[in-house]
Amino acid sequence: MKHTLVHESLMRTIKILDIGYVNVLYVGLSLFFAKVTDYFMGDFDPKKEIKKGKLRLTLEFIAALWIYGVLVYVARNLIELVPFPLDGYDGFEHYRVKEIDSAAAFTFTYVLFSDFIQSKLKFYYRTILK
Repeated sequence: MKHTLVHESLMRTIKILDIGYVNVLYVGLSLFFAKVTDYFMGDFDPKKEIKKGKLRLTLEFIAALWIYGVLVYVARNLIELVPFPLDGYDGFEHYRVKEIDSAAAFTFTYVLFSDFIQSKLKFYYRTILK
């Protein structure tokens, strides 16, 4: 395939569209997962948390991180399954876009929007680590 300036410009434009598409998918999925997590975990109550011992708080913190890690893994695998409308157009390969594997947008927005995870992280940091 001949690489001309027009072809390179087209490929970069499609790649930019794909990166935006992947990020929108990750943010949407993170909002959904944050809402589901908050629903199942309930409201964070610092008055109940302060009564727990350090070992229990640490184990719960580790469990929260484990759940978070699993959600990132699930999100990455789900996003890989979502087709990009321009995949294959003029030789463009959606699966080669690095943002699909990074899940950076998911990681940031999930922590930002999950009240429970955010509260748990802050409480553990303030109570145990400081």
